[in-house]
Amino acid sequence: MQTANTLFVYYKVPAEQHQKTIPLLNNLIQRLKAQYTGLEIDIMQRPEISSDQLETWMEVYRYPGGVTLEMMEKITVHAQECGLPLARKTEIFVPLT
Repeated sequence: MQTANTLFVYYKVPAEQHQKTIPLLNNLIQRLKAQYTGLEIDIMQRPEISSDQLETWMEVYRYPGGVTLEMMEKITVHAQECGLPLARKTEIFVPLT
């Protein structure tokens, strides 16, 4: 089973939806941390808003032993259930060898 040391998930949020989206994201974080003890999640955003008034948000996941494909699927399912934007892009990074 493929694992990643760090999983990055990023997506766009309309700037006017910023405050409304934060509780949705907090719900996702609570669900995932309850399911995966030891899961570390950092939430970030780009400092600028795009010309079409979109913010770029990023979720960064780290888990002892790596983030598995099963975990990635669960993150996607929970994000959809929480009402987060569906156009989420996922990238996997491992230590440079």
